[in-house]
Formats: sequence, C-alpha cells, structure tokens
Amino acid sequence: MLINVTLRQLQAFRVVATLRSFSEAAERLHLSQPALSATIRKLEETLNTKLFDRTTRQVLLTAEGEELQRLATRLIDEFEAVSVDLQDYLARRRGRLVIAALPSLAAITLPPALAVFKARYPAIDVMIRDTLHDQIQELVESGAADFGLTVAPAKSKDFDFQPLIDDRFVMVCRPDHALARKKAVTWTQMVTYPIIMMARTSSVRQHIDAACAAAGIEVQSQYDPEHLATVGALISQGLGIAALPSLTTSLLKFAGLAEVPIKEPALRRTMGIIQRKGRTPSVSAQSLMEILQAQCTEQTRPKTSKS
Repeated sequence: MLINVTLRQLQAFRVVATLRSFSEAAERLHLSQPALSATIRKLEETLNTKLFDRTTRQVLLTAEGEELQRLATRLIDEFEAVSVDLQDYLARRRGRLVIAALPSLAAITLPPALAVFKARYPAIDVMIRDTLHDQIQELVESGAADFGLTVAPAKSKDFDFQPLIDDRFVMVCRPDHALARKKAVTWTQMVTYPIIMMARTSSVRQHIDAACAAAGIEVQSQYDPEHLATVGALISQGLGIAALPSLTTSLLKFAGLAEVPIKEPALRRTMGIIQRKGRTPSVSAQSLMEILQAQCTEQTRPKTSKS
C-alpha cells in the first residue's frame, strides 16, 4: 500500500530530528511552532506511528523515528540531486543533442552556429549524423535525432519545417570544358555531354529528376556516386559535368572546377529545419535552432553600402 507522505513533511521531520528542538526547527523553517507541530502530528497519523518522545526539556527520536530519519535523509538528498540535475538541464549546463543533417549543411551551415552554441553551452554534448535526406527523416521521425537539417519534406510527411536557405543549382565542369565560359546554360545544352548524377536516394538527384521530368528533358546519368567528393573527382578527370546546389560547390575547391548558372529549367531547393510535428523541442535544441535561424537570416540580409 502506498503511504501518502509529502516531501514537505519529511523535510520538516528531518530538521526537527537534527536539531532535537521544535522551537529551533520552526525558526529554521520559517514556520510557527504550532504549524510545525501540526505537520509532524499529521505525519505520525499518516504513518500510524510515534516519531518523537517529547518532554519539557528534550525531544528524542523513537526507534521508528530513527529509521525514518535515515530513510528521509536518503530520499531528500536524492530529490535535491535530481532537482540540481534538472536545473542544470534547463539552464543548458548539461544535456545531449543529436542533429541529422545533409552533408553540405553539416559541413557549411552547421559549424558556425555550433561554434556559437558551444561557446555559450560548453557542457552540452552534440552528435552530428551527416547523411541523406531519407535517413534524416527517419532519424527525426523515430526520435533518434532532435531535429534535422535538410530539404523541405513532402507535404504528406508529418514534420514541421522551418526554411533557412534558398539554394540554386549550378552546372559544375572543368575550366577547359566547352560550357565553362557561358554566362548561363540550359539543360538542352548540358544533356549533349555526359552528366554525373548523385545517387537516386539523394535530395540533389530527386530535385533534378523531378524538374527535368516536368520539363520533358531526359537525362542519362553517369556513375551515380553517393558522395560529393567522388562527383568532384570524376568531373576533374573529364568524365562528365554535374548539376549541383551552389551551397555544395565550396566543398569541391580541391578539384578546381568552374560553375555556371543553370536556366530552362532553373532549379532551386529550400533547406531548413525539420522536427516531428506536435513535439516540443528540448531547451538545448531550441537554442541551437534559434542560432541557426539568426545566422541564416544575417547571411541572406541585403548588404547596405556606406555613404
């Protein structure tokens, strides 16, 4: 049977048991002595046992009182430790975050925000899962990730989406390629050359396939690698050209490639934060998302010239 004893009663009992004085305990607890006596009496009635032997000169613990003092001390200490842990968590002095992100966002957008976050909350452990769009959705949906950084999910998916970046696609090729000096290229021009496409599971590939299908353009894919570095290396060897989001091209500097805007059809993708719909993020996750939003807003704000 569950005994309905309150933490307040146990705290009052422990102070009386420690000081062996109701008057001193009442003063310590900022209570009147009658109020303290009533609290102890209610505790004894609930436990159906006597806890103190009181005389005009002294207050002594009964055998049951001594046992309760031992148990109450343990319970109160554990409760206070839990309270401190919770306060630390809410104050972001401890905790753990898991972020699932597209490799481009994990490499470019996330690190500056994470540097600010870690400077403010150094005790928060952060794990980054850089992976493809479908896997990001699975991690967020299952709760294995606090939030994801990826493209906008399909409307049928049960996610909340906060846009951060609007990213345009460009053609990437060797500097000596026939299209490298164009101001812009069309897909009709591009498909006359071998095109290196990323894996079908990637959000980049899915955007290209959807846009080209809508425009009635057939694209024959070459190689279909999963990793961006592989795409860059293949292009640098003259094995083809690629259409890639402009956000990713800074990761291919090692290959010394040229990039040209794409038109007809022009491709853009919106990327941002996905969360499980209807779920409140942790205080740590909310803080990092706010930093990401602030940084992305600052990056897209038009620059004003000084007069």
